[in-house]
Amino acid sequence: MASPFASRLGTNYCPSDEELLEINALLVEPTLQLKGLDDEITKLQKAIDKLAEERGRVAAYVEAHKALLSPIRRLPLDIVQELFVACLPTHRNCVMSASEAPLLLGRICSSWRAILLSTPQLWSSLHVVEPLWSPDDPTSSFEEKVARRLEITQTWLGRSGQCPLSISLRSAPEGISQTGSPITSPTSMQFMETLLSFAPRWQHIHFTVPLPLLLEVMSHRDVEAPQLETVAFYHQDHHTLLSTWGPFNMLRRARISSLSIPAAIFLPEKLPLQWRQLTTLIVGGPNWSVPPAMTSDALLCVISKCPELRCCKLMVHDPNGIELPISEHPIVELPFLHTLAIHCVSRVARAVSNLLMRLSLPELRDFAIFGSAQDSPTLGNFFARLVRLESLRIDITIFPRASLLETFHTLPPSIRHLWISDIDHPWGHTQTALDEMLAVLTTSPELCPMLQHFSVDPGFNLSDRAVLLFITARMQQLSPALNRVDINFGRQMVVDIMPDLRAFIEMGLAVSPDLFAASAVARFALVRTP
Repeated sequence: MASPFASRLGTNYCPSDEELLEINALLVEPTLQLKGLDDEITKLQKAIDKLAEERGRVAAYVEAHKALLSPIRRLPLDIVQELFVACLPTHRNCVMSASEAPLLLGRICSSWRAILLSTPQLWSSLHVVEPLWSPDDPTSSFEEKVARRLEITQTWLGRSGQCPLSISLRSAPEGISQTGSPITSPTSMQFMETLLSFAPRWQHIHFTVPLPLLLEVMSHRDVEAPQLETVAFYHQDHHTLLSTWGPFNMLRRARISSLSIPAAIFLPEKLPLQWRQLTTLIVGGPNWSVPPAMTSDALLCVISKCPELRCCKLMVHDPNGIELPISEHPIVELPFLHTLAIHCVSRVARAVSNLLMRLSLPELRDFAIFGSAQDSPTLGNFFARLVRLESLRIDITIFPRASLLETFHTLPPSIRHLWISDIDHPWGHTQTALDEMLAVLTTSPELCPMLQHFSVDPGFNLSDRAVLLFITARMQQLSPALNRVDINFGRQMVVDIMPDLRAFIEMGLAVSPDLFAASAVARFALVRTP
């Protein structure tokens, strides 16, 4: 649309009186035209709105009918149930949470809820946590919370039909009376009583409870658990157990293959087990709780009755360091054992060395040993027989400096993961000693030629330069090269070695340092991508 004022449009030009009249005359026809267009748009918009409304009704009709054609509606009931079961956590028991399966599945629709409630397998796993009382909570409120959780526990397990059960319980910790004696929470027994009503169907149990409660239930309740296969007992006590107890009668007909038990109550004569069926035996707890009866001699007798063991972790207590009379103990054959951990509570170097020498472990892949400071067990002959050993964890506090370096020269060539620990005295070794340890592995490529994963925890007394030299040597000289290095320095960085590692990064070594500035603690991790 041509205009005589085209050159003036978009400028600051001020028209004269004659030009004002001319402009008003020019706008008469376009103004009428604009109004007509607005009316047409309004008319069309009403038509569009009407069509959109009609489309919404038709679309709702179509979608509602298409929902009937959904493939999941045609799945057989048993397939849907299997899908539901696949939604359950595999690394732990189910929890009482509406944001996780199985409860979450029941919030989708009524039909799914019906399937959920009619599928016993979905209710055969449960983790129960006893509510903790707080002085800020009214007594009535706490009692209601306990009653509600007991009711949920009963209802949940009641829906499991005749399925074998996997149950874990964390009870409230013990209190201390004015006389200093332990007091078990009265609600702990209520939760245990609820679970005991389902004992005939227990298959896997994991109880973290005060020892007096555990002993009361296991020793004095006339209940059997014939389907029980996995037992894990952990205690929260911080006092020495003084009372006596009878045998664990609840286990007398069980078919247990895996047992984890505190050292404080590991008395084999009170455990009516089929020892030949055990594939996993773990005896743990704090050092002070290990009874003197758990000598290397006694443990050797126990594991000699367990030829099917695959995993064994033990605590050894030989107060006087008495050497085992080797002639009285024939070699114990454990043809399937792949994981062994020994925790020496006192200075028992000779006894533990003899214990290890009485074991024949042709399939051992993973070995760990922890102990008292400067105990210095003799491991060379033991290592010489471990032709398949792949992972080794050593607590360096059990070795004097010279013995530590000597031990490194006896390591099996098959080792792929070497883990240096210092669990009881994290600063027990000087930087010089730890740097020399690393230097042995740096300058002796014949040691651990298959090493791919190296861990030091903690590395407080390990220098950055020693780490750099070790990584450089192992990456350049050996094949296979390192693919992972984990070092928890527990200190601030002294020397930045990352620039020197760039060449290895380009070769495929992924470097991932995590720095916690708030605590000034550095964690160094190297991961080599395939």
